[in-house]
Amino acid sequence: MNFSHSKIRQLRGLDFSHKAGTSLLAISLISGCALLSLGGMASASSKTSLSSLVPAKIRATGHLTDLVNSPYTPMEYQATPGGPIVGFDIDIANAVAKKLGLKLVVTNTPNFAELIPAVETSRTDIVDSSVQDLTSRQGAVHFVDDFRTGTQFMGLKSNTGKLTTTASLCGKTVAVQSGTNYAKRIALLSKSICPAGKPIATLSVTSPPEQNTQVEIGRAIALAQGPEINGALELSQPNKWHVIGKTFDPLNYGIMFSKSDPKLGVAIKDALNAIIKDGSYNKILAKWHMSGDGVTSATIDKGGIA
Repeated sequence: MNFSHSKIRQLRGLDFSHKAGTSLLAISLISGCALLSLGGMASASSKTSLSSLVPAKIRATGHLTDLVNSPYTPMEYQATPGGPIVGFDIDIANAVAKKLGLKLVVTNTPNFAELIPAVETSRTDIVDSSVQDLTSRQGAVHFVDDFRTGTQFMGLKSNTGKLTTTASLCGKTVAVQSGTNYAKRIALLSKSICPAGKPIATLSVTSPPEQNTQVEIGRAIALAQGPEINGALELSQPNKWHVIGKTFDPLNYGIMFSKSDPKLGVAIKDALNAIIKDGSYNKILAKWHMSGDGVTSATIDKGGIA
């Protein structure tokens, strides 16, 4: 798919682009201490190879396993039916794995809600799949933040062309992906901008393509996704979709790793910083026309909102 950089920047309205969260989990004092410990762990020195930071059990396999929830174009999707999963997240994970001397092995789940439990139970080493780094998720997993995003509404020009502000959605229904944090964020937004008794309602469905369908058949007036996703949708179907209102709630996507494996998190963070430093990170951003949405350095658990 050919994405126009200037057009995507115009569509986004902000240099922030978003996908979101499963169950709200309290962060205990023990978790807090673990976070402090993780944040203070030493990074690799110039004399230490990045591969030496990889936990021995992973280094012994030669693989870094990555579970994703596809399709979420252009972050993770199949360019051809039955073909490999490609996208921005896949390119980043591949570059990180290469720095660590590992081969990336990608598997897919159709259910976004499976991603966090898969990391918690060590069914996958990482999840790099457009998951927002929310403080409510940090009780279950850690994040190496690698991308900036936000929430944006998109509707069909044919029936929402006159809706140009976020407040114009008050009293109407918006399609969101189940397992994400969008419904919660939209409920909070409604309280701040909508009159009593006329909130922005949400309809939860299993995937982004189903969100599109619910809007097309009239069960929802709009959908809510990250600007990077909406930009790709609009460009793939010119003159069919339009952005409603402004992007809100800017925050980070992150690469998830287990709280029981802080050494892996440090290795991923250092590898991400290495590809930022050598320029390959910016090349990946440019390839997917997202140059305004990158991070300047890798951080752990710095996403922001709950």
